[in-house]
Amino acid sequence: MNQLYRGIIDFILTPPKIRSRRQVNKSMMNPYIFKLSKEVRVFLGLTIISALVLFNYVNLVPRVDNNFFFSSSDPQFQDEILISHLFVRKDTLLIINATGPIESSVYMQKVNDLGQILVKLRGITGVKSIARGPQDIQNALQSPLWHRLLIAKDQRSTNIIILLQDSFSYAVIPKIEKLVSQYSRPDFQLIMSGPPYIVELISRHLLKDITLFTLLALIIFGGVIFLIFRSKGILFGVIISCMNASMWTLMIIHILGIKIGLLTANLATIVFVLTLSHIIFLTFNWKYFCSQAQSPDHVKEAVHLTFSPSFWCMSTSLLGFLSLLLVPAQPLKELGASGIVGSLVALSAAYGIYPAFLRMVNPISSKRNCLDRFQEKMEYFLEKKKKLIIFSILALFLAALPGLWKANTDPSLLSYFAKNSNIEKGLVFIDHNGGSSPLILVIKTTSGEKLDTNKAYGQLWELQKSLEQNPAVGTVISLPVLMAEAKLAPFASFLSWEWLLNILKQTQFDEIANSFITEDHQEGLFLLRMNESNRTIPRLEVINEIKKIVSANGFTTELVGGIYSLQGHLSKLIATSVIFGLGQLIIIFSLIAWIVSRSLKIAFAITLSICVIPVIVIGTVSWLRIPLDIVSAPACNIALGLGIDSMIHMIRFYRRQKNKNEDNALLWQSTRHHFWQPIGTFTLVMVLGFGIFTLSDFPSTQRFGAAVAFGALIAALTALFVMPFLSRRAWGKDDCG
Repeated sequence: MNQLYRGIIDFILTPPKIRSRRQVNKSMMNPYIFKLSKEVRVFLGLTIISALVLFNYVNLVPRVDNNFFFSSSDPQFQDEILISHLFVRKDTLLIINATGPIESSVYMQKVNDLGQILVKLRGITGVKSIARGPQDIQNALQSPLWHRLLIAKDQRSTNIIILLQDSFSYAVIPKIEKLVSQYSRPDFQLIMSGPPYIVELISRHLLKDITLFTLLALIIFGGVIFLIFRSKGILFGVIISCMNASMWTLMIIHILGIKIGLLTANLATIVFVLTLSHIIFLTFNWKYFCSQAQSPDHVKEAVHLTFSPSFWCMSTSLLGFLSLLLVPAQPLKELGASGIVGSLVALSAAYGIYPAFLRMVNPISSKRNCLDRFQEKMEYFLEKKKKLIIFSILALFLAALPGLWKANTDPSLLSYFAKNSNIEKGLVFIDHNGGSSPLILVIKTTSGEKLDTNKAYGQLWELQKSLEQNPAVGTVISLPVLMAEAKLAPFASFLSWEWLLNILKQTQFDEIANSFITEDHQEGLFLLRMNESNRTIPRLEVINEIKKIVSANGFTTELVGGIYSLQGHLSKLIATSVIFGLGQLIIIFSLIAWIVSRSLKIAFAITLSICVIPVIVIGTVSWLRIPLDIVSAPACNIALGLGIDSMIHMIRFYRRQKNKNEDNALLWQSTRHHFWQPIGTFTLVMVLGFGIFTLSDFPSTQRFGAAVAFGALIAALTALFVMPFLSRRAWGKDDCG
């Protein structure tokens, strides 16, 4: 295997004849000046071409649709497909709540004017309000259907229900927002809500974050690299290598048909970090060989030392992302596929591009600055406190362990938006006045009877009332509500139940009955708007309680759909993929640790060490009652990757020193000293770089950034102190001191 690595490295790093002796001697006069070789110029041209292709042919705008949770082929989405086949779906709703004197004629006129403009917009299939449905406000207040659909519980506001086409929702929502802004007055306050609007707001937050934070991360990463290495050539090489890795990854996933979505919005930063990880360890090894002055080609020697552990680090990242492909959740699958591409491209860019820049930089021989002195003092301080650090981390591990079973992987829809923001306030208002998240139930009688009889009508009404009494349920619209409204029409009481159904299936009534009963009248649909504000138990448990209510009223639940149900399944998958999936990754990483260390004992020590990282991150997040949603959950995988990467590099260096018969009592101390700066630098970059995500207006992105920054710190301390401590115990005192 080592011969294979060396062959690959020799092929990549065969030094081109790029500098004359005169150029070398001249450049050595000033360590801050580096000459651009022909090879470097080629990479600069390639960077410009890549940027032009990326910005002209790749759609970088994050796009999140109403069904972003699962793909159409996933088992969790099959009920949604079947419901769409059985019924005419009209549950893609956008709600505008209008607060004001609802019984005044002026209020009615404003609602009517707004509705007339809305219905003319492309992408809107229908508008229902107190001016477009019931005869008047009094009729709406007394109606079984309209008072549930349109009137708030406090009767101080009404809803304007907008039916949207999924394919046009992202284009029409900005126009609706403009109208809401134009029509809002102190006596006519308008608030928007509904799943399509929420999804659109998430997309906007992601677009804002990807634009601002990519730029800030580039500045912060570059600033730290320059302060550490104090070389324009190294800084230039880092930026070019990492930028190309990010751009190539985005172009490749575009070719593969993977769109920028909920989780892949941060892909550019993640790939930048993956590339930077290889570069930092490579650069510090280069500095090490420069100080030894044992070889005329320090770059080649550094690559020989670094490539093998980098390859295994890439393998661990790739396997981590590969595990996400097995999870039947569309965002996690997309992140997994994109991460696999990013892992391969990051390694290729780090060793295919960066060495050309590093070869142009002379060893820095300047005096030590304040940063060097600070690092030395920090290393000395931590080395003196290493027993306390080890004890603290292990104690934190034990304290965080019970938190694994307390992780909130099913947070409220409200948690996606900042507390007390206008968006969150509006969503809470809508949630308190009818519910904010749709849940669909398809039911049939346990006896197999049709639903077009008076007996079935009575049973359905009892089910309706039972569901409305559940505190998790807001508004319920169903077949009995629809029929009760139809019976209010003149002479309707003389018509049979089946006859009324057939009338409501006609086009002049918008074929409304087809949305609530099947053609054979065997199955009926209940549309529930669920409350999110006061929910304390997982969504799937709420759904199970609702199923029991259905069963107690003489019906069986055939299908369950809606965003509420999809989010419930997604939370379960997050718990499975993050908590239990991490266990599978740890087993795989243990195998890699054994291959790298060639020792079962030290592989066991590494396994125990990498277990510490995700347990502390997840457990701490859980004890602090911070939601672990689909955006922030992958932070655990990144933190775990940071830890195993550092450990692999340390083990490879340890084995190299051990083969030189160095005094075993000093092996781990010298290994830690050698990697103090690269691991410390990488950790500083991670904490500062991902720390900027906490400035986002999107709480999920804030949680993601904070979790990665915290995980990076834990990973560094674990790699530097806990892993050597456990490894010494594994090897034995006589072997490692």
